[in-house]
Amino acid sequence: MEKNKFDLDTISIDKNIDSKNEVDRILENGISKKDIVIAKKNIRIAIIAVTEKGKNTAEKIASELENVDVFFRKRGIKELTGELFNKYECIIFVSACGIAVRCISPFLKSKFEDPAVLVVDDNGNNVISLLSGHIGGANEITLKIADVLEANPVITTSTDTNKKGALDVIVSKIGGYVENLRESAKLVNSYLVDNKRVGIYFDSDYESEKDSLNLSGFELIDEKTEIDAIAKLDALVSVTDKLRCWVDEIVDKIDENVDRLDKHNLEKANLSYIKLVPRRIALGMGCRKNTETEKMIEEFSTFSALNNIHPAAIVKTGSLIIKKDEKCMIDLSKALCAEFNLFDVDEICTCDYMYDKSEFVKKNTGVYSVAQPSAYLLSGNVISDKYKNNGTTFAFGRMKG
Repeated sequence: MEKNKFDLDTISIDKNIDSKNEVDRILENGISKKDIVIAKKNIRIAIIAVTEKGKNTAEKIASELENVDVFFRKRGIKELTGELFNKYECIIFVSACGIAVRCISPFLKSKFEDPAVLVVDDNGNNVISLLSGHIGGANEITLKIADVLEANPVITTSTDTNKKGALDVIVSKIGGYVENLRESAKLVNSYLVDNKRVGIYFDSDYESEKDSLNLSGFELIDEKTEIDAIAKLDALVSVTDKLRCWVDEIVDKIDENVDRLDKHNLEKANLSYIKLVPRRIALGMGCRKNTETEKMIEEFSTFSALNNIHPAAIVKTGSLIIKKDEKCMIDLSKALCAEFNLFDVDEICTCDYMYDKSEFVKKNTGVYSVAQPSAYLLSGNVISDKYKNNGTTFAFGRMKG
């Protein structure tokens, strides 16, 4: 019995695909900070109480949570809110909703930037998720505090009220990049609410993430899923740090073979494909002094393509301390929206013996190698060979979630 209409033997990574062009396209268009969500861990919480009874409720909440500061203020609440808005990932008002709304309104930017904001009444009967329910994590915190107070949680976001997962929540849990995040999240979440078919695929390096995520409404896709079933989806999300993963090949095959699908499938063939790129990759770097930025980026592009790693997956870069003013490294790190880290000779020497040694590098820098030790120190797990060309060296590491 034929499993699929397409020959599965033909669906493998095509070695002739010019992945470098894809890296060049991504870097030329720019990796926008607006499309990056940092995973929320060890968030800082500020609780603002405005009455004595509210203060007691605030202290009860604080006793059950970590990283919490309580502020008791009867006047100047709006000014206090302004001071706290960019310092804390979550602000909880123990007050009337109207007070909270008026206090936060001058400082709002977007749901992708604003902190989570909750409102709890003085008696602790209701906990309201007011702002940044998904990416800010307000909905999750609301449920936690409602449990502490044995209160009524009030959550109004459509996916939650319809008991569905949400793309922006998944991105915030994993910490990653989605090209055109706002539009993609809006599309996927609306599909879920409207009971349309949304598939999600986890590459092997991220399969373990599934158990910690709310995937209600999503259809799990893997290598055993029939291609015709994928073609009938309205949207498909892949979670991978690869430039080209299994799903990319499937989507291409569907597009190439759309004329072979029957009329029912033809209507579904133009599915929306969204790639969620976890930001867990570390990039170790080395270069000759005063290497031009254009050359550094060009060589990185080749390295990224050779290793099939999406450039938006890079969250940290690193090198030897003597490179602290090397413009090409600073520029590449900025282009990747990655944190530039520097290691001293003693730090590099703790692990440079593990990799290929260069007496020339040792003579000039005091260490035998730079790129791979830097990748190791950043991630604890080097996943590539050292790339060396035109006076540049690179190595990749992958951090654990």
